[in-house]
Amino acid sequence: MAAEETEPGLGEGPAKAISVSLPEGTVRALRDYAGNRGVSALVAVAIEEHLRNQATREYLAEFEDEHGSFTGAERQAAADIWTAAERRESQWHEAV
Repeated sequence: MAAEETEPGLGEGPAKAISVSLPEGTVRALRDYAGNRGVSALVAVAIEEHLRNQATREYLAEFEDEHGSFTGAERQAAADIWTAAERRESQWHEAV
Protein backbone atom coordinates (compact mmCIF):
# COMPACT_ATOMS: atom_id res chain seq x y z
CA MET A 1 0.00 0.00 0.00
CA ALA A 2 1.08 3.55 -0.64
CA ALA A 3 2.12 5.65 2.37
CA GLU A 4 -1.15 7.63 2.33
CA GLU A 5 -3.33 4.50 2.22
CA THR A 6 -4.21 2.67 5.40
CA GLU A 7 -6.10 -0.47 6.22
CA PRO A 8 -9.73 0.15 7.18
CA GLY A 9 -10.31 0.34 10.90
CA LEU A 10 -12.97 -1.45 12.88
CA GLY A 11 -16.37 -0.73 11.33
CA GLU A 12 -14.83 0.88 8.22
CA GLY A 13 -14.44 -0.20 4.62
CA PRO A 14 -16.67 -2.04 2.19
CA ALA A 15 -18.71 -5.00 3.40
CA LYS A 16 -17.18 -8.43 2.81
CA ALA A 17 -19.20 -11.62 2.76
CA ILE A 18 -17.99 -14.38 5.06
CA SER A 19 -19.46 -17.70 6.08
CA VAL A 20 -20.10 -18.61 9.69
CA SER A 21 -21.79 -21.63 11.20
CA LEU A 22 -24.25 -21.18 14.06
CA PRO A 23 -26.62 -23.55 15.80
CA GLU A 24 -30.03 -23.67 14.10
CA GLY A 25 -31.84 -22.28 17.13
CA THR A 26 -29.42 -19.36 17.31
CA VAL A 27 -29.99 -18.58 13.64
CA ARG A 28 -33.76 -18.67 14.12
CA ALA A 29 -33.58 -16.35 17.14
CA LEU A 30 -31.17 -14.05 15.30
CA ARG A 31 -33.46 -13.74 12.28
CA ASP A 32 -36.49 -13.16 14.52
CA TYR A 33 -34.66 -10.47 16.46
CA ALA A 34 -32.97 -8.77 13.50
CA GLY A 35 -36.22 -8.02 11.72
CA ASN A 36 -35.89 -5.18 9.22
CA ARG A 37 -32.37 -4.31 10.40
CA GLY A 38 -31.09 -7.50 8.84
CA VAL A 39 -28.89 -10.20 10.21
CA SER A 40 -25.69 -8.79 8.68
CA ALA A 41 -26.14 -5.37 10.27
CA LEU A 42 -26.93 -6.85 13.67
CA VAL A 43 -23.99 -9.26 13.57
CA ALA A 44 -21.62 -6.48 12.45
CA VAL A 45 -22.64 -4.26 15.36
CA ALA A 46 -22.33 -7.12 17.86
CA ILE A 47 -18.89 -8.18 16.62
CA GLU A 48 -17.60 -4.59 16.55
CA GLU A 49 -18.82 -4.07 20.13
CA HIS A 50 -17.18 -7.31 21.24
CA LEU A 51 -13.85 -6.38 19.62
CA ARG A 52 -13.91 -2.87 21.11
CA ASN A 53 -14.66 -4.31 24.56
CA GLN A 54 -11.80 -6.80 24.19
CA ALA A 55 -9.40 -4.03 23.16
CA THR A 56 -10.52 -1.96 26.17
CA ARG A 57 -9.94 -4.90 28.55
CA GLU A 58 -6.47 -5.43 27.09
CA TYR A 59 -5.63 -1.73 27.37
CA LEU A 60 -6.81 -1.56 30.99
CA ALA A 61 -4.81 -4.67 31.90
CA GLU A 62 -1.71 -3.18 30.28
CA PHE A 63 -2.29 0.13 32.09
CA GLU A 64 -2.62 -1.66 35.44
CA ASP A 65 0.52 -3.68 34.75
CA GLU A 66 2.44 -0.44 34.20
CA HIS A 67 0.81 1.79 36.83
CA GLY A 68 -0.71 -0.52 39.43
CA SER A 69 -4.30 -1.49 40.12
CA PHE A 70 -7.10 1.03 40.04
CA THR A 71 -8.32 2.16 43.45
CA GLY A 72 -11.86 1.53 44.63
CA ALA A 73 -12.61 5.23 44.18
CA GLU A 74 -11.31 5.16 40.60
CA ARG A 75 -13.40 2.08 39.81
CA GLN A 76 -16.50 3.71 41.32
CA ALA A 77 -15.93 6.93 39.35
CA ALA A 78 -15.63 4.91 36.13
CA ALA A 79 -18.78 2.94 36.99
CA ASP A 80 -20.68 6.18 37.62
CA ILE A 81 -19.57 7.63 34.29
CA TRP A 82 -20.52 4.38 32.52
CA THR A 83 -23.97 4.34 34.13
CA ALA A 84 -24.61 7.94 33.07
CA ALA A 85 -23.48 7.18 29.51
CA GLU A 86 -25.76 4.13 29.29
CA ARG A 87 -28.67 6.23 30.59
CA ARG A 88 -28.07 8.85 27.89
CA GLU A 89 -27.74 6.19 25.20
CA SER A 90 -31.04 4.59 26.20
CA GLN A 91 -32.71 8.01 25.94
CA TRP A 92 -31.32 8.39 22.39
CA HIS A 93 -32.72 5.00 21.42
CA GLU A 94 -36.12 5.91 22.88
CA ALA A 95 -36.14 9.14 20.85
CA VAL A 96 -35.58 7.31 17.54
